[in-house]
Amino acid sequence: MQPHLILAKETWKQFLKKSDLAIDATCGNGHDTLFLAELCSVIGLDIQAAAIQNTAELLENHEKKAVLHRMSHEKIDELPLPHPPRLIVYNLGYLPKGDKKITTMTESTLNSVKKGLEILGPGGALSITCYPGHEEGAREEIALEEWAKSLPSDRWLVCHHKWLNRKGAPSWLWISAIT
Repeated sequence: MQPHLILAKETWKQFLKKSDLAIDATCGNGHDTLFLAELCSVIGLDIQAAAIQNTAELLENHEKKAVLHRMSHEKIDELPLPHPPRLIVYNLGYLPKGDKKITTMTESTLNSVKKGLEILGPGGALSITCYPGHEEGAREEIALEEWAKSLPSDRWLVCHHKWLNRKGAPSWLWISAIT
């Protein structure tokens, strides 16, 4: 059981409407992309060809569609968008069953989430799952938490869910616009 993902997906279900657009900024093997495609329109991106291939196959097997781009999430502001996204999802770390040496990186992730806030539609949100169980993931989580704490409280609501008695366990950040 992955309670951080259950919490995130339950929140997405309550948050999104069929007419919304979501961006899966880190497709991985496509499970989040597929889940989002059941709720609304989706654009997915990943820097790894294997991730895009895995996502495309999973979507096809479930007869769901998403627009997929092989690109870094750091270039999220360069995506051609039909309208501003209501939700941008990040599931950080490395590609499950892939090369664990290839991970999301703190600097590019921070650049991406900052750009993500700028392209969100009114009342939009970021959902960020962190994996501090490896060195870069731990750096990434600390940097994201510090950045999120600095967001103006009159514009953004920030929640960080983490298991306090599970060292290195995944955590989940939810950042939503105040409307």
